[in-house]
Amino acid sequence: MEKQDNSTETTQKEPNATFKENVGKYLTQRNVIITICVLFAIWMLFCDRNSVIRRFQLKKEQNKLIETKQLYQKKIKETQKEIDALNDDEYIERIAREKHLMKKDNEDIYMVTD
Repeated sequence: MEKQDNSTETTQKEPNATFKENVGKYLTQRNVIITICVLFAIWMLFCDRNSVIRRFQLKKEQNKLIETKQLYQKKIKETQKEIDALNDDEYIERIAREKHLMKKDNEDIYMVTD
């Protein structure tokens, strides 16, 4: 009878042993897959040419360039207004008097400083 008890114990141990081996293999495979995914994520976030950090830098630079573009467009509009005003003789005369201290023949100029 003892032989039968031993054989029953061995048959019971074998399925448990294979189950533990399968679980161990599964956990190591799972760990490898998780490790690969984590390394891939780290690579994409920090090391890649198109990394998240680089994208933030490029977005910041893009915003600065957009602001600069708007500033230059505003200056272009102001300059265009001045160009349009240069077609007016009265405006040209006023600029000549104010900025270049020009005068008509029958006028005297008095400089007043504060």
